[in-house]
Amino acid sequence: MPDVARSDSGRVVDSWESLYRTAAEGTPLTGYYHRNYCARLPPALARSVALPSGAIVKLRAPITDAVQLNLRIWPEDEVLGAIKGRVADAPRVLADRPGFTVHSFAAGRTLADLVGDSGAVGGAYIESLGELFRQMAAVPPALLPACPDDWPRDGDCAGFLRTLVDFTETEVKRRHGKDHKALFSALQVPDDAFARLLERAGSLGERPFVLLHTDIHRGNLIVGPDGRLSLIDWELALFGDPVYEIASHLSRMRYAKPAERRAVGGIWRAALRHSHPAALAGHRRALRIYLDFERLQSVHIDVIRLALGFATCPDPAGREQCVAGIEAVLRAARRPLGMRRVPSRRRIAQALAHAAPAA
Repeated sequence: MPDVARSDSGRVVDSWESLYRTAAEGTPLTGYYHRNYCARLPPALARSVALPSGAIVKLRAPITDAVQLNLRIWPEDEVLGAIKGRVADAPRVLADRPGFTVHSFAAGRTLADLVGDSGAVGGAYIESLGELFRQMAAVPPALLPACPDDWPRDGDCAGFLRTLVDFTETEVKRRHGKDHKALFSALQVPDDAFARLLERAGSLGERPFVLLHTDIHRGNLIVGPDGRLSLIDWELALFGDPVYEIASHLSRMRYAKPAERRAVGGIWRAALRHSHPAALAGHRRALRIYLDFERLQSVHIDVIRLALGFATCPDPAGREQCVAGIEAVLRAARRPLGMRRVPSRRRIAQALAHAAPAA
């Protein structure tokens, strides 16, 4: 008889399915697209994946009705298979079952836990981040999953930007944003901002495409016992212009000091120079364009999410946070939006209150 474990409720745990059922009795760590559960491996399952008994694993279950606000082209498990042994300490896929997958658990704490959501990051972590940039850029494209048939050809940076914009306009603005049109109108968000951004696409030039994580922020960076960083949550990985990686990172990382932004830019350039020196051609101009895209994308994604949060939040303090969040998003995007001034918090609150029943 194989070794088994029992849950607190007495259920026998001797398969991935029974482990998932047991883990799901607890409270999940919920992201936008997955519910994540942590569990300890019973001996039989641990032996099957060459891990010690009691090792912690993460079970990821897709949220099937999640509002899809981010471009995704690959199953996460295929990306993890492609980078295995090439990107340090990336999660390993231990099991793939209908309705959930099991990943190895990254030992350590998130960078957000250690330094806060906007605290100083520090030079040692930035150096470690540079190694991750280098490793990702060095993954051979032949190892990556196949891209969609209509994906831009390798090096077509203008086509890559058009693909990003097309998804945001089609899926975010039109499909999921249609119920919020009145809110965007009340916030005086112009409808032609992406069209004006695409007028600059011709100046992006051509750079060799590389693997992109596209969501490198403090919550996805794990500080291991040795102090080095590793990356989790690869579900938004893309194959595209390497400049977009640093743009998305700078947009999400909330560096406290300009010196840190400059330092990480230097680390990123050094990483690309190591394996793809041609990727640096015209990168400063491209970075400004992609940063503007990130600001515009944030307007539509974050306003929708914050509006939904406002509509379901019973706490006045929580609603005020939603209002402040929208103000910050609009203020950051004021230039690419072409807005002369950002609506006041009072006006934002009124617009949200009016839109809340529909949301």
